[in-house]
Amino acid sequence: MIGRGRLGLGEQLAYLRVICPDFETEVRDGRLRSVGLLQPTEISRQCRVEFTQAGGRSPEVRVISPLLRRGRKDEDIPHMYDQVRLCLYLPSGEEWKPSDPIALTVVPWASLWLLYYEVWLATGDWQGGGIHPSIPISIRKERNETRFKRR
Repeated sequence: MIGRGRLGLGEQLAYLRVICPDFETEVRDGRLRSVGLLQPTEISRQCRVEFTQAGGRSPEVRVISPLLRRGRKDEDIPHMYDQVRLCLYLPSGEEWKPSDPIALTVVPWASLWLLYYEVWLATGDWQGGGIHPSIPISIRKERNETRFKRR
């Protein structure tokens, strides 16, 4: 039923249990929580990552361990909300929709984000593209209209 309406938390849970069977996944008190290890490459370190979703809201993603390090000169980590949650897509865009399984979209995006993070730590250059969340919302909306149109 992908693309045919909002997936409920139970459906998201089912996708996560099938596609990410090693993750600890549950729905409790109207909230989905899934925790698992992601390792973007064979030489990358494993990161314990938490995915949460309440109702039909956008999923939130946090790296639990190891703690993410700031960059050179103690600069903020790019593409994070409040240096706590990963910024994987524009919430106002059409990259993720409530009809999309988190296991097929947000989980691989988080792994890719971790790869870009590793490259950023090594080089100081964010290779992941995107629009940084600190850009004022009016500019993000304007860019979103031209950059993220469905094809």
